[in-house]
Amino acid sequence: MAKARKASVTQSKLGMILYGEQFTGKSTMAMQLAYFKRPDGKPFRVLYLDPETGSIDDYLGELEANGVNLENIYIVYTQSLGEVRQYIAKVKNGEDFYELDDDGMETDNVVLDADGEPFRADAIVVDGTTILNLTAKQGLVEFSKKRNKVKADKDGLVGDARLVKIEGAGMELKDYQTINFKGQDLILDLMASGVHYIVTAREADEKKTIRQSDGTTTSVVTGRKIPDGFKGMSYNTKTEIRMFRNEDGTVCAHIKKDRTHTHADNSIVEDPTLLDWQSVIDKTADKKSFVVKNDLTKAVDVEQDIYSKEILGKVGEPDMSESDNNVSSSVSTDVEVLKKEIIAKRNALPPMEKRAMKEKLEAAGLPTAYKNVTDVEILKKVLEMFE
Repeated sequence: MAKARKASVTQSKLGMILYGEQFTGKSTMAMQLAYFKRPDGKPFRVLYLDPETGSIDDYLGELEANGVNLENIYIVYTQSLGEVRQYIAKVKNGEDFYELDDDGMETDNVVLDADGEPFRADAIVVDGTTILNLTAKQGLVEFSKKRNKVKADKDGLVGDARLVKIEGAGMELKDYQTINFKGQDLILDLMASGVHYIVTAREADEKKTIRQSDGTTTSVVTGRKIPDGFKGMSYNTKTEIRMFRNEDGTVCAHIKKDRTHTHADNSIVEDPTLLDWQSVIDKTADKKSFVVKNDLTKAVDVEQDIYSKEILGKVGEPDMSESDNNVSSSVSTDVEVLKKEIIAKRNALPPMEKRAMKEKLEAAGLPTAYKNVTDVEILKKVLEMFE
């Protein structure tokens, strides 16, 4: 379903991608979010999702020496795209974070900020989308092996033929499309979280495929550097910055684009500081917040429905299935009623089933705490999981 609003100035959120070779200051610059101030003057609370595993650990001492209270930084180490999106969903839904034990399981201890309040992130850093892209691809390769195993069984292959069929499996064209979709979905998740965000990536040479006169194709380097990760990831970000070192070894930022107009597009800034963008927050601090939900997956379902109607020649006819569902559904759209139903069903579960349900909800990217959840559709999805 489309969303609409009258044009008006709203609170501006930072949305950046920083990319470059190693030791060009990507993590250092991203972590400067810890120096930022909220409209009420209090320091930012930063959720730092670290697929690179330890990318900022050595910088924490410098932050603390410069007056940053490290209680306002919560670091999560994970190389899983699914887990990263689960944490982003927790921020969006206003859920509590729970401390993890050595096995990565949640304890009963709620993560608190420097004020002793439940941690609520003002900004998210995803430091290492290149790693997330790699693990997502490897996951699809493993799935492709399973796919080829089914084909090998169906074809009755044995011995070397079976081994080659399975172990030689690679990603198919539709798998690459799935990966690109996941990358776009990640950025839209961050945009829909309602907080500021920065993602980082390594860099790669841009390549174009050229068709030869004999019909064959070859890959040619264009000379342009691009983020090494999910294709087209930078399109939906407001600010794209390539980090590099000049001949003197000074860290520089090539501002490829900046929709906040803090720096001119295609400009070079030596020894850059993220604090230049604090003014973006200050200028719109008194405006209303407006967040567009990430409905990319839902949009795909809508398109599938439209295509189905086109094939059946039913475009423009009322959706009887939807109206039937609305009539037969006994689930109230009232938020508080939904919350009570969910809590009642959760409390009725035995301890082991409660834990299993919690893991099931997290795997689906749904909240496990509901005090601050106001989205009826999300609550309905949670309730359906208990059915």
